[in-house]
Amino acid sequence: MNIAKLHPACDLNGKPNITKQKEMSMPHLNETVYFIVNPMAGNEESLNIWKKAEGILKSKAVPHEVFFTREKGHALRLTKEILSGTNLDTRMIAVGGDGTINEMINGAIGFPHAIIGSLAAGSGNDYVRGIQKTESVEEALSLFLDNAFSAIDIGQFETNGKVGYFVNSLGMGIDAEISDEADRSPLKKWFNFVRAGKLIYLFIFIKKLFTYKPSCMELIVDGDRHLLKKVWFIVIANQPYFGGGMKISPMSRLDDGRLNVIAVHDITLLKLLTVFVSVFWGGHLNIKNVDSFSGKMIKMKNQGSVKVQSDGEIVGTDEVAAVVLKEKIRVMFKGDNQNKNMK
Repeated sequence: MNIAKLHPACDLNGKPNITKQKEMSMPHLNETVYFIVNPMAGNEESLNIWKKAEGILKSKAVPHEVFFTREKGHALRLTKEILSGTNLDTRMIAVGGDGTINEMINGAIGFPHAIIGSLAAGSGNDYVRGIQKTESVEEALSLFLDNAFSAIDIGQFETNGKVGYFVNSLGMGIDAEISDEADRSPLKKWFNFVRAGKLIYLFIFIKKLFTYKPSCMELIVDGDRHLLKKVWFIVIANQPYFGGGMKISPMSRLDDGRLNVIAVHDITLLKLLTVFVSVFWGGHLNIKNVDSFSGKMIKMKNQGSVKVQSDGEIVGTDEVAAVVLKEKIRVMFKGDNQNKNMK
């Protein structure tokens, strides 16, 4: 598998040949704000969030259109259809969880006029926590209407012949197994109902401690090969958070042209519990056999059979390659390095 060939715009060093934000101009803006709502997200809490947002939009007479998804993959298709209909810079807002924003990101690839945002309505909401950094519907809408944005890095992966993109993280191991079971578990809606959606991941993590069998994995980071024994998980992180608020990669940056890799291997169950507790503030990096790497091209291969997750969605098994695409997509978020275009 040749990682450098994952994206046609990459040279042999894995450096995407794209125009930087500061070289781009935004002379025209599509005034309409497009919302794609996943009505099932957060045990249908997304519908309440959208109702609140719609009331604010109408009160301010903001031109907008809304679309509701019917199944997985629909948000990706809707994003492509909307962006194909214009060449003006267009604000696209996902109303849902990390799966919905992941679909929107994948749909927006190839459309440089897309500007992405999210109204958090899922169980984990790591995208909003780590990238957009808004805490309420009102704050998010204010950001969207202000049209403050910045170009950020994303990751591109290939696994089992499938190519896709991730904005939060790509993982192999117990994290993917937890994501898969949480997505299918009938308990998820009850945790969401009591506004404790993140606890589903804790519940399944404790369950998996006694059933998951760690195995050997090969990890290659920018050509450097590591053979790791009894691997619980390896996560390739584009931003600090995953799993509903765990600060898995405190040193990840959105614009450094690199991906951080966290590997947890060859540790006891007791130490794994310590990792799980300390990961919420980043203290896990001080634990032996919690290793951190950084690079532009990464490959992981498992010697057994294990799932691969991209932003919490299962995308493959056993082997995956990833490359960073620097400043590949524009998103709206709070920060000092935003660019503004006020019309």
